[in-house]
Amino acid sequence: MAQDGRKSGGARFFSYFEGRKTREGVPTPHLMEELSSRKRDVPRWSQAFGPLGFTLVMVAMGAGSIYFGATVAGVLFCLIGVVPVAAVTLLVARALPRVFGAQRGGGEEELGPYLGGGGDGRVRAMCPGLFEQEREKIEWNRAEEADRTWRWLQALPCGVERVETTSDDGCRLVGRAIACRPESRRWLVFAHGYADNWRAGLTYARRYAELGCNLLLVDLRAHGESEGDWVGAGWLDRRDLVAWCRWVADRAGEDARVVLAGISMGAASAIMACGEDDLPEQVRACVADCAYDDFWDTAVGVVSSGSLGTPPMPAHPVLDIARLLLRLRRGGYDVASAKPLDAIARSGAPVLLVQGEDDRVVPAHMADALAAAAGGAAAGEGHELVKVPSAGHCCAVFADPDLYWEVVGAFVGAHS
Repeated sequence: MAQDGRKSGGARFFSYFEGRKTREGVPTPHLMEELSSRKRDVPRWSQAFGPLGFTLVMVAMGAGSIYFGATVAGVLFCLIGVVPVAAVTLLVARALPRVFGAQRGGGEEELGPYLGGGGDGRVRAMCPGLFEQEREKIEWNRAEEADRTWRWLQALPCGVERVETTSDDGCRLVGRAIACRPESRRWLVFAHGYADNWRAGLTYARRYAELGCNLLLVDLRAHGESEGDWVGAGWLDRRDLVAWCRWVADRAGEDARVVLAGISMGAASAIMACGEDDLPEQVRACVADCAYDDFWDTAVGVVSSGSLGTPPMPAHPVLDIARLLLRLRRGGYDVASAKPLDAIARSGAPVLLVQGEDDRVVPAHMADALAAAAGGAAAGEGHELVKVPSAGHCCAVFADPDLYWEVVGAFVGAHS
């Protein structure tokens, strides 16, 4: 597990089984007390069929009223039962392809969504509620990394190679390979977050290359140039990442040492890939930056709070209907299956969890839950957690880059 004593920029690298501190230094309750006091949202198919039951009851009451001569009351009962449910179902059905359908229009700037020209807007959107000085620090570090990455790309001795592989279900997957360290057997396989593409990995590429990694930055299914009709929420993507790790093993040979890394949905995908029985033995480490522990629980929080900029709305029955419709669609699946919390206990590689303390999309308690689950795993030795103060979603690398790369560098060096 992580060791106490490392500090950088006021941040503390700690073991979560020994308690933790807030930015103000006030001790918080012990991890297990904190987790036990939190109520999780458990998906139930009955929640999806509940609106249908309401409709049937109201229609039955309406039919009975009409039968006994109360025609007006009967029609009202029928309308009350049918119209609201039909309206919500229609709205969800129309929104489903926009939310869970292919996301191929984002992240097209040359340096990606974080380092490109729109990067300041992205990090501000991901870091609501911070003090102005904290946001300015993040934006400054982002601009510095953008400049350094641009100069690094211009000086690359190799090109950026477009590569392909195929997943278990026949889905064609596309990525970009940068063999910038040909003398090294170490490879990074990097997975981006929702609605981005391989270019999001450029935020981390230069520093991983300095750690001796060749780079494979992938487009997740239904993103970028990869095929797929539906966003995988990490559940479908876990198998795709296993396929990409096989691709690296075939290219680099049996002595390849693979670091599987990702941010947000990509981080959750990486954790679930590490829980697969057929994960190639060449995968030596996993770095998961702001990974959710349970997609369903995350979606409920985002929809009900509007933490991604959407208007807050009742998660139920909206998400329940969306779950049912997606399950019934061709090529669909059950989004509630995406639970890194279950997979990390089976991980075939040590996992480094990186979490921004001010993340409002994936709250910090999810990292605590993942850490607790990892600590109970048979392969639990080597799992670590670091929390970065004043960091929103996917912004820990900008909030305290010294701490971030000190921890990542030590972890990658120790395990790969």
